[in-house]
Amino acid sequence: MRLFKNTSFSTLLIIIAILSVYRISNVNNKEISWDVLGYYLPLPATFIHNDPMLNNIDWLKAVNKEKKLTGTLYMVSSNDEGEPMYFFLLGMAIFYLPFFFMGHFSSFLLGMPTDGFSPPYQYALVIGSIIYTIIGLYYLRKILLSFFSEKISSIILITTVFATNYIHHLTLKDLETVNILFMLVSIIVWFTIKWHKEQKIKHLIIIVASITLIALVKPSEIVVLLIPLFWNVTSKETLRSKIDLISKYRTQFFIAIGISIIIASPQIIYWILKTGMPLYDSYKNPGIGLDIFSPHILDGLFSYRKGWLVYTPIMFFYLFGFIPMFKENKKIFFAIIIYFLVSFYIISSWSEWWYGAGFSNRPLITTYPLLSISLGYFILYIQKKSTLVKTSIVILILFFTFLNQFQWWQLKNYILDTSRTTKEYYWATFLKTSVTPEQKKLLLIERDFSGKMSFVNKKDYHSSIIETNDFEDANDPNILTDSLNNKYYQFLADQEFGLTKKFTYNDLTTKDHLWVIVSFDLKYSSEFDASWPCLVVSMDRKGGSYGYFAPEIKPDSINDGWANYKFEYLTPEIRNRNDILKIYIWKRSKKSFDVDNFMVKIFEKN
Repeated sequence: MRLFKNTSFSTLLIIIAILSVYRISNVNNKEISWDVLGYYLPLPATFIHNDPMLNNIDWLKAVNKEKKLTGTLYMVSSNDEGEPMYFFLLGMAIFYLPFFFMGHFSSFLLGMPTDGFSPPYQYALVIGSIIYTIIGLYYLRKILLSFFSEKISSIILITTVFATNYIHHLTLKDLETVNILFMLVSIIVWFTIKWHKEQKIKHLIIIVASITLIALVKPSEIVVLLIPLFWNVTSKETLRSKIDLISKYRTQFFIAIGISIIIASPQIIYWILKTGMPLYDSYKNPGIGLDIFSPHILDGLFSYRKGWLVYTPIMFFYLFGFIPMFKENKKIFFAIIIYFLVSFYIISSWSEWWYGAGFSNRPLITTYPLLSISLGYFILYIQKKSTLVKTSIVILILFFTFLNQFQWWQLKNYILDTSRTTKEYYWATFLKTSVTPEQKKLLLIERDFSGKMSFVNKKDYHSSIIETNDFEDANDPNILTDSLNNKYYQFLADQEFGLTKKFTYNDLTTKDHLWVIVSFDLKYSSEFDASWPCLVVSMDRKGGSYGYFAPEIKPDSINDGWANYKFEYLTPEIRNRNDILKIYIWKRSKKSFDVDNFMVKIFEKN
């Protein structure tokens, strides 16, 4: 029987069974939340709320208030006119679409709410994600069998699934982009192999269509184009041969590109209708984006927070496999190494290089279909070594697999933190099955995604004043003097902003965060009947701000007298140490008010 004759096929079936049973057993009522909510948003907007353009987000606010799916609606961006629009591209919604309809139909039949979020929708999306995982593994097996034996292919499948962070992000987190990206990269690699053997147009169409879909899911992953471009390229001569091959089959390419444009057309049309431009950057968040000239390479590899080789040490063997691959198969080596290095550099250049909550370096999973090939060449290399070497490598692989599974268990049981782990905390909880309150203090500071800020542990910090102004020595048209000869600052009727202070973060501290307390006295007149002004504190970079905090300066009562106000602000995750801490008062009306004794104090961890 084929099941027992083909080792890799049997292995694949067993892996699929394990992953599927585990995933179905771990469906929760908030599968559609945070980033997934953003990817999914176009579907309920279009088919339930009749708002495909996302012109009104009141329904989304109501849903989020009821179901508490996200701390902030960061998945809603805006065009240049300030109108709401989708933050993410439509790629993931395309893959969710058939399963959204499955959930919608099931909800109708079962008499459950057809609101896009009831349990049938959640289970339908999970079923879809399992199907995409199976497709990705199916093509990965086909790729491996193109280069290696059944036995080696089986070992690679087992190792990739159970000894890496694949296990977390393609089971519990398989509704996120990495599942689809892994599948699409596997498809692209397989049909790249096929097209270079036999130049059939169907192979090229699948390659180009998959690349287009990857760009719609995660634009930076367009670098996957490097794989088919450099496949079989080993020198200037083979590069010229590749160019000649493309020229020879240019009709195929024109047809494939035409199909690519059709696939991308919903996104292009949306951008045109929403912004007037066929291409538009909806990622309007200065705190998140590419910093090509400031990559976090060492952090991405070795940080205890999310270091790839710290949490997925088996990858040392995958990387070592590039050496024997270079010697044994140069035709694929350059395509794979170029793609991996470019992809890794871009991933490391993301300002939020730890990529939120997750296990190890999540986006690198996209490269695993290619790195699996390098692992195969590593295994071939080891097979030629002595029994002692082979035994040592097997022991290490088994240990790394155990460590991966154990640390995954720690992650699921809130022992290993998803984004706040430090070196001290990592070793304090290494191979531990519980964690103490004292050990928890070793984590990076916890941030409340709801925007609430409350500085409760001042004893662990030391303070310094970085700005103080009683306006007594100032010479400014805004400075007035009262009947007692005391000076104060008055916001004039036509003034919108004032008392702006800017500080380079690196000049303030070498630590990863600061608490900032801004205090001042403020006096409203008894006739003040306008919008309350706001104190604004933020981090500024690249002409925009992140960590934006703008509480109203609202008195207990208008008594025509001075009152003291104090606001606490925790700096966000700093993207670049040269970013600017900016503080100012925003007057949102024509009504004047007075300010005195303005002070900014910072608190740095002891």
